[in-house]
Amino acid sequence: MASWVPIVVIIFAVVLVIGPVMWLKPSSRERQLADLRQKAASAGLKVQIQTLPEALGEGSAATYFSQWRNPRRLNIGWGLEVQRMSHEMHFQGPWDWRKGRPAPEAAQPALKELIGALPADVTAVYANDSGLGVQWRERSGDDGLGKIQEALAAQRPVIEEAIRQPSRSEPGEA
Repeated sequence: MASWVPIVVIIFAVVLVIGPVMWLKPSSRERQLADLRQKAASAGLKVQIQTLPEALGEGSAATYFSQWRNPRRLNIGWGLEVQRMSHEMHFQGPWDWRKGRPAPEAAQPALKELIGALPADVTAVYANDSGLGVQWRERSGDDGLGKIQEALAAQRPVIEEAIRQPSRSEPGEA
């Protein structure tokens, strides 16, 4: 019986060393998300993790940003978020303005086109210093990423120009 004790101790030591290493190994879902985010970064999108809209409860999701080409004089700081239900008082269907602050009127038709082209697991659209961002739960995988890339490529330039504030005339100019 004493001859088994060293073998049991060695097996126990190996399990103690390998166990935490296996626990830290990324899951297949984590590897898939890392791959999606790497593809987005390679395509020029910036990815940030942000909290979900209040109406959707606790948690966070990745926001994929298409950076502004010319960020000067943009009317930013607004966002659209998915609400719990559709209502005729909302901007469009379940989409409504974050904190009641709408985008400039000129950008609203392009925003409707944008949200119509996005995958169903998108939770918000934001315009801030980082660019025009789409918060996405990443459930629709590569197909969803493709839709987001196409929608942002088509609508970001239109929205960027629609939210540009006119330059102030210098004193003495007509």
